[in-house]
Amino acid sequence: MKLQIFLERMFNQNRVPQALLFYGKEGVGKREIAFELSKALLCLKSQYPACGTCESCRLLRDFFSQPEEKLKVYQDGAFVYLQGDHPDFIYLKPEKTEIKVDQVRAVREFVYIKPALSHKKVVVIYNADAMNPYAQNALLKVLEEPPLDTHFILVSHNLNSVLPTIKSRCFMLEVPPLTKEELAQRTGIKDELLLELSEGSLILLESLKEKKEIVETALKFWQLDWVSLFKLANKLEDWSTEDKLLFLKILSGLIHKKYLQGREERYKLMLDRVYFTMEYLGKGINLKLTLFYLYLKGGDKNALYKGALSGH
Repeated sequence: MKLQIFLERMFNQNRVPQALLFYGKEGVGKREIAFELSKALLCLKSQYPACGTCESCRLLRDFFSQPEEKLKVYQDGAFVYLQGDHPDFIYLKPEKTEIKVDQVRAVREFVYIKPALSHKKVVVIYNADAMNPYAQNALLKVLEEPPLDTHFILVSHNLNSVLPTIKSRCFMLEVPPLTKEELAQRTGIKDELLLELSEGSLILLESLKEKKEIVETALKFWQLDWVSLFKLANKLEDWSTEDKLLFLKILSGLIHKKYLQGREERYKLMLDRVYFTMEYLGKGINLKLTLFYLYLKGGDKNALYKGALSGH
């Protein structure tokens, strides 16, 4: 991956910025890249990739191998270190739905303590766009004059939710979607249609594999007659928010593919409507109206369906 080569060169030239922001869609490997860089920065042999054998690498190994849902949250300034007990590393993630100001204040206390094991300290803020405005402003105060021995690594799925002042203090690096070859190699999934619909995201690909009924429903959306469309609209009311989002993501993928082929304005309008609906799903948005709009705006109802199946 070109990004890995770039990071290695930056590391070897001792030019790793004190604040980096990795951004890109969910499931493309941003967290893994942030972890690899963290290990290298804290490695006692100061190398990229990290040696994997020194005490620092050993302490981080078990922590980094855990799935995201099992990682603990750094608590309100209590200095209870995360599993792995590395004294120079903090991993911050949302408590439930957001990262709160008290969590960031705890980090501010941490960064002004001298490193205990490594020659640097690292703070990883996962899902940085989940910081509420108070938390972002608290972080900004540290980023304006960060301690020289501390690196902040932010990971964001949605840059629009990160304050411009935070972004201006960070060296921003986009993590591109995974290729179909990379996805197939990592997951063993060979289904060409699923690989196409995943848009380079491991998370989306796994969801597509597990929810084949939703995939089939989305693929046949523009093939429905009006009676079937009304039935589907009513059926979706009983779906979980997660399943509704997956359905909309598949529709957006199909529409985006058609938009790239001809840049027709109607497809852009349809995409805008889908993205808006996804953002406000569960906040009073009328999903039925969106479905009817997409159905009518699709015009030739066979075009999107046939295009998805044929790859044209």
